[in-house]
Amino acid sequence: FLPNFQLFAKGDVNGENEQKIFTFLKRSCPHPSETVVMSKHTFWEPIKVHDIRWNFEKFLVGPDGIPVMRWFHQAPVSTVKSDIMAYLSHFKTI
Repeated sequence: FLPNFQLFAKGDVNGENEQKIFTFLKRSCPHPSETVVMSKHTFWEPIKVHDIRWNFEKFLVGPDGIPVMRWFHQAPVSTVKSDIMAYLSHFKTI
């Protein structure tokens, strides 16, 4: 398969120029923390409570394309794994 479109590109996840996929993900799964901390490392405007705050935040999107969960960037891998396994086990019982 040879795609006729760009596969990878740098893009904004917050602010006025954020990519639509991140707008969709953030609206579907609010940030795990309601606290917003301003710092000299904030490079976008306007700042919103549900913004992606660090590049290791994670989203789980179900097979139907609907976002299911969101984890803070400091969430342990073991927590993410157990949440995913619990989500998958739901399908095995149906």
